[in-house]
Amino acid sequence: MDYSRMIFAVIGFSASFFLCLPNLKKWQHRQMVREKMKMISKALKHAEERAIRYEERHDRILKQICSYYLLNQELLEALSAAKTAMDGALQFATDLRDLQIKNRLYILNRESNQSVINK
Repeated sequence: MDYSRMIFAVIGFSASFFLCLPNLKKWQHRQMVREKMKMISKALKHAEERAIRYEERHDRILKQICSYYLLNQELLEALSAAKTAMDGALQFATDLRDLQIKNRLYILNRESNQSVINK
């Protein structure tokens, strides 16, 4: 058998693997970033929906308070709970938006640095 051909074939495949490895890592990193962005977008959408529901609930409670001229203790507690929940949901949505923007800026900055290095 001709072992030199087999050795050169193994060397060629190994070299092609090492040349393709950085591209595979970039592709894998981009896929991972896409999945994270999808998860963040879903969580953000859910948080915004929760904030809207809490805001509607808060408005209903305010209408009830305005319709009764006297403040009932239960209504006051419900109002404060709705306000706290709405603030928490809005803060969560804001934090997710900030995270999403930072992540996109980081990716764009990294890709622009890679393009400068590749030139």
